[in-house]
Amino acid sequence: MHRELKSTVFAVLLIAASYYFGSICERIGQGYELILSPSGETLGLALRLLLAMGVVALAAGLVAALVRPLWACFVIFALSALAMLLGWELKASGGVLTAVYFIASLIYVERIARELNDRLRFSVRPISQSQFILLTTLIIVACGSFYFGYAAEIEREGFSIPPALVEMVVERMEKEVVKFLPADLGEVALTSIRDQFERVLLDEMEEEVSKRLPAAQAEVVMAEFGRQFEKILDEMEREAGERLQGIERDAIVAEFREQFERTLVEFVENAIRPYERWIPVVLAISLFSLLATITVLLSWIPVVALMVIFPLLTALGVTEVVAETGLIRRLTLG
Repeated sequence: MHRELKSTVFAVLLIAASYYFGSICERIGQGYELILSPSGETLGLALRLLLAMGVVALAAGLVAALVRPLWACFVIFALSALAMLLGWELKASGGVLTAVYFIASLIYVERIARELNDRLRFSVRPISQSQFILLTTLIIVACGSFYFGYAAEIEREGFSIPPALVEMVVERMEKEVVKFLPADLGEVALTSIRDQFERVLLDEMEEEVSKRLPAAQAEVVMAEFGRQFEKILDEMEREAGERLQGIERDAIVAEFREQFERTLVEFVENAIRPYERWIPVVLAISLFSLLATITVLLSWIPVVALMVIFPLLTALGVTEVVAETGLIRRLTLG
């Protein structure tokens, strides 16, 4: 019973890890927009996915190496597939993908068991060699979740450009437009206002001064007033110019942004609509390539962890090294 209890503990670890992985796949299927528009939340989802894959690989290695007889391993992996489906909320697409996981896990377990039986000493090498099968299957399952979720959305709503992607493109074009706007954007309007202001105000002022002062003195006063008034107008024109340019620039940029965004969305969606059913396939393949590359770079982590865990389990008395004798048959010359 003691051995059965230990096997149960390892089984629970794998089942829990599979359930967590299934819940992450469910999140990927619903949050396809996060993948199409990378952000901090996308990075968090990717890290949780890699963590789930690593934990599943670690627990699967423990079960495949330690749990015997072999049929007990098959039962545990069947339960882990069921737990993965529960994490997926029992969706039909999840059922197909968990079936793929279960079949691959049987091949994974059988291969490890055969390699361990053929070796004279226990080693994690068979687990390391077979881990590629399990990790690749987990990537296929995750990408399949993305595909089914995005394909279902396109079937319901049709293809639409992710708002974050539209925003990014429009902002880049907006910056380019601002660079080409002339610096003297409000000069014409300001010149017109200044001419009217000078003509009306100076004419009225000259008329009032002429009524109250002699002609020679009135001329001197008006000349000095004209110079001071010119300075005031220059300062007012400079400040008003800055404000007017800002207002006109904002109006032009806002109008451009609205028209460009509408044109971009209509053009892209109309151009892609005949091929929209292939978009999830292409993106799922791209996602698979990315995850496969990252997984290859990080696949050593579960192996190193197992190299530490197995001796630790032996030191704690959970496992023990047992010497076995076997009959070896060889063909020799008689």
